[in-house]
Amino acid sequence: MKKALLLSLCVLCALTAFSQKQKGYVKTKGRMVNGQLVPGQGLKGAVVSVKDRTAILVNAEDGAFTFPTTGEFFQLDSVTKKGYQLVDMDACPRTYKYSPNPLYIVMETPEQQLQDKLNAERKIRRSLQRQLQEKEDAIEALREENRITMEEYQQALQQLYAEQESNEQLISDMAKRYSELDYDQIDEFNRQVSTFILNGELTKADSLINTKGDISERVEQLRQHEEANAKEREKLEKKRKKLEKSEAMAAKEKEDLANDCYRKFEIFNMRHQSDTAAYYLILRADLDTTNVANQNDAAKFIVEFLSGFDKALPYYNTALRQSRLQFGENSAMTATLYYNIGMIYYYQGSWQEALDYFNNSLNIRLELFGANRPEVAEMYNAIGLIYTYQGEYDTALEYFSKTLEIREKAYDKDNTEVAAAYNNIGYIYSSQRDFEKALEYQNKALEIKKKSMNEDNPSLAISHTNIGSIYVFIKDFDNATYHLTKALEINKTALGEYHPNTAGSYNNMGMLYMNQGEYDKALEYINKALDLNKRLFGEKHEKVSTIYGNIGTMYSRMGDYEKTLEYYNKALEINKEILGEEHISTKRLEKSIEVVKKKMNEQ
Repeated sequence: MKKALLLSLCVLCALTAFSQKQKGYVKTKGRMVNGQLVPGQGLKGAVVSVKDRTAILVNAEDGAFTFPTTGEFFQLDSVTKKGYQLVDMDACPRTYKYSPNPLYIVMETPEQQLQDKLNAERKIRRSLQRQLQEKEDAIEALREENRITMEEYQQALQQLYAEQESNEQLISDMAKRYSELDYDQIDEFNRQVSTFILNGELTKADSLINTKGDISERVEQLRQHEEANAKEREKLEKKRKKLEKSEAMAAKEKEDLANDCYRKFEIFNMRHQSDTAAYYLILRADLDTTNVANQNDAAKFIVEFLSGFDKALPYYNTALRQSRLQFGENSAMTATLYYNIGMIYYYQGSWQEALDYFNNSLNIRLELFGANRPEVAEMYNAIGLIYTYQGEYDTALEYFSKTLEIREKAYDKDNTEVAAAYNNIGYIYSSQRDFEKALEYQNKALEIKKKSMNEDNPSLAISHTNIGSIYVFIKDFDNATYHLTKALEINKTALGEYHPNTAGSYNNMGMLYMNQGEYDKALEYINKALDLNKRLFGEKHEKVSTIYGNIGTMYSRMGDYEKTLEYYNKALEINKEILGEEHISTKRLEKSIEVVKKKMNEQ
């Protein structure tokens, strides 16, 4: 018995000592130029650091390197080369599975990466603007030909403009994706599809994917294929090789389908058909419930574009369960999923649940990355948001300050992540009525954005709005007028007249003039905001209710309490219907109405 045990231990030691060599390349991105592939270049002189191993200096001209790995998984701690940065900022540290296929690590100069991002953003923005114009022209043509009624015409425009609200997030997500895409690592078919999508040639992209057949039918065929495979596995051993070949084909089909589902998602997302876009992401996620990234993508889109928090949560939970099984509790992906689930509870106002998940993510990231990495700063920022919404401003400020400290060390001083931290700290000081400090931080955020963004970027409008609002509070109306007018100009230029942000700027201008006692001008701007919000969202919407409340406040200052009650009651009716009678906004309106009635009785 002892001899048998000793033999088992020897075999175990032999297996543990066995190692394989992982091959990889450090290179720049492959690009498409005038429809032709321009391959990336190897980066000799890069340094690759693998956890628990000596750093590897890349000496080959083509950027090739190898290192032995003793287990199924390995972790890259860092990849560095002077003057270059990782295109995928999450590539290190990350856990990878050993593969006989090479590992590609893509780097670019910061200047080139920023230029690629701006180029992609410009193309996408132009495509979306062209689509909007084409759709507007089509609706106008139908109206001129009397093929639709005025009501149908208005409804069509209202729906069209409401779809534009998600454009900035869409542009940001797609610009990031396409600026990071290495065309060397995809085949010619997918290069063509990617090029068509980036150039706004969505019909061509869709048609090219459809050359493979109806995607729903292909999904069904795959499922039938997999069912056949399951039966095959039960057959005799003599069919094993045939079965293995069939499974390999199915795996390729699954990968191909998952890829095509994602392309379909991109096509319908650019068309602002969010339900259909979500269908393809969910279809991809359901193809393989063990694929952590696909589960995460589906859940993230459902949250951001459909506000389907309850529907997204099962996908996040599946992703978290698989991440813990595949990568372990203390992995970067597990930390990300704790963060994502925490955001679900944050959006739902479940502060304690959100805080628990955020702290889980924070603890993992501190262990993985140390205290001074951007990944940790992201968690401090998230926790700061929780305390902000709970009104615990001192604690929120503590976390936002930690966020800023890390980002200032990790990024260039003019990075937009630093600007975001300044903005949040400015908001806290504004909430605490320390307007001098609030202005200091909001102006810092604005200056950074001016250096790194185009002059008509909507993010600049947000900073001008924040600063202008502070000046309204301190009754510096000249400066308030400058900043709020600037915000309105940017929104009209970048987003167009019929956009929620433009409507918000009109409302802000109205509130500015109201605070100066210029009620005629105030009503002019606020009524513009009201008309836009009605066209964009319909009569029964929280933004419409807010405008009614502002108009009521205006008439209250003018001493016209009959009109005040009229508009407060309009706002109250909407709030009760869409928010409920117990919502804090509903309660505040009821209290305001009581105050007005008391004033009327005292007259």
